[in-house]
Amino acid sequence: MADQELLRVVVVRKGKVKPTEFRLREGEIGLSLFRAADPPGVEAIVAAVRAAGKQGELGVAEIPTVVFRSLGLRLVRTPGGTPDPAVNALHVEARPSRWQQLVLWVRRRSVHEWFNTHAVPHLAAAAKLIE
Repeated sequence: MADQELLRVVVVRKGKVKPTEFRLREGEIGLSLFRAADPPGVEAIVAAVRAAGKQGELGVAEIPTVVFRSLGLRLVRTPGGTPDPAVNALHVEARPSRWQQLVLWVRRRSVHEWFNTHAVPHLAAAAKLIE
């Protein structure tokens, strides 16, 4: 997955993407992303995420892989939750390393809290909205 962009399906409000689109909810340990690949393409990814239940005006934010690595996040292939197997095959999560998770556990700090304060500002700044 080196030297490529990762895609995040986001809700677009007034032509912009808010940093909240990159936040983790309580209990989550990774940010859901898709590897850029053709086929199935961006349109299929958006359609599959919409079919899985995400609502609103959806768009795709592109983030360089190097940003995740610079934040100490690892990219883990995980099963996607959409009804499209081709799109699910592209699914990855950006997660803190196992070492970072252990440090957070020792410090009694949740992964989502750490991720939202440490990673979200950088991800939001690096994200570029595409068609």
